[in-house]
Amino acid sequence: MKTVRITAKTIDAAVEEGLKQLGISREEAVVHVVEQPSSGLFGLIHKKLAAVDISAPDEEPAKEEPKEAAEVPAVEEKPAAVEPEAEPAEEKPEEPKTEEKPEEKPEEPAAPEAKEKKKSEDFVFNPEEQEKTADEAKKFLESVFQGMHLNVIMERMMNEERILFNLHGEGLGILIGKHGQTLDALQYLTNLAAGKEFHHHYFILLDVENYRERRKDTLEALARRLAAKVKRTGEEVRLEPMAAGERRIIHLALQDDGAVTTESEGEAPHRYVVIKLKE
Repeated sequence: MKTVRITAKTIDAAVEEGLKQLGISREEAVVHVVEQPSSGLFGLIHKKLAAVDISAPDEEPAKEEPKEAAEVPAVEEKPAAVEPEAEPAEEKPEEPKTEEKPEEKPEEPAAPEAKEKKKSEDFVFNPEEQEKTADEAKKFLESVFQGMHLNVIMERMMNEERILFNLHGEGLGILIGKHGQTLDALQYLTNLAAGKEFHHHYFILLDVENYRERRKDTLEALARRLAAKVKRTGEEVRLEPMAAGERRIIHLALQDDGAVTTESEGEAPHRYVVIKLKE
């Protein structure tokens, strides 16, 4: 099977170019999407092109006709010579059988998940470590805002569960992005940059002008409205793809509703919530 990897701005453009190179139609091709295109952080940094593998199936080799078996010349059968009867061999006493012991298998190493769980159980909260993590996060964010020429005031609040930076300033909508996608990306990078020394034990949450609280209220209202629709029509409703945190808001908003149930379906990063009647 001949395979070519094509990169382009979109998946369709990559597929079209691959079909041209292989000289085959779309129906003959085997298409595997290696990487989805991405606009990158803030639409400016780390943009990604679509990457697609296009394969052309090999032509099936012609099947060989079975050859007729060659005729075997007849052989004249001769009467077998009669051998004298052999004397019965002396019976040897059976040797006592030794019981085979089952092989002892070496103990399997502990799974990585178990090691991570033990590491988490061994963690002890340390205010000084958390303070240092928060300082590193602030330095990282200041460098990002300086590069973007943004004047941002950072309000910091901490408890044992998280470090919250609420960002204030003019024109900070660029930090939020569509449905908070840019804010989530910046939060992920901040946790990577600030949490290395203490193994990411101290979670950093970013917010812009209390956007996350407003978004939570919006999603809860949407969940209740769509649940009412499901009860009225009896048909399930599928929401648009959401990040894990937003899907969790939908699940929690309807967990006490006795008439409907919610499930997450699809593959990351395109997982979505389905609301349907309970069976």
